Amino acid sequence: MSGRRSHQRYVVSEPWDGAMRVLRDVVLHRTEANELQAYSHAPAIIGEEMTLDVMGAGASVGLKVKVVESRPVMIDGAVRHRVRLTVLNGAGQVDAAATERRQDERTTVIPFGAAPAEAI
Repeated sequence: MSGRRSHQRYVVSEPWDGAMRVLRDVVLHRTEANELQAYSHAPAIIGEEMTLDVMGAGASVGLKVKVVESRPVMIDGAVRHRVRLTVLNGAGQVDAAATERRQDERTTVIPFGAAPAEAI
């Protein structure tokens, strides 16, 4: 019974390179200088890098983004997914200057020995 289910019938001689484009409508909110939040019907995979096409006012911009977080949320009685995205520069790295500015804005120095209420 050669040539049946266990017999290898097709082999790819060279691996193929390709890209898959899945279009989804999302609602975007800018949260920080290099972060966006997208609300989608489908979850995202943490660490996945993708191109986000933002359209408006007759123009379209492609942003390289990386998924930082994906969580289900309830919006108007329906389950949606809140996807937190970090905007990457052309080399696939997070914009270091924007990240540093964001960290400086968040940093609050509390003197040693002081109660948090006193420092604020």
